Amino acid sequence: MGQVIAFPKRKRHSHERLSATLNVVCVVAYLLGFFIVGPTLLVFGFAFAFGAQPVGALVCVGALLVDWAVTKAAYTRL
Repeated sequence: MGQVIAFPKRKRHSHERLSATLNVVCVVAYLLGFFIVGPTLLVFGFAFAFGAQPVGALVCVGALLVDWAVTKAAYTRL
């Protein structure tokens, strides 16, 4: 009779690997939110406010609040 070959089963992603991936995503979200998106929204918000475009300024303030929440969540995860 023939011999049965048993191939090793692929392991699912381990908890450590998923945790490391989530940490990388949080670091990227924190760095982008704190250093790039936040200051850009502030500058655009002031530009819209002084350019007599209140809707644009309010959109920037709303986006800044969302950015603040995402950045805070990423920072607390780290």
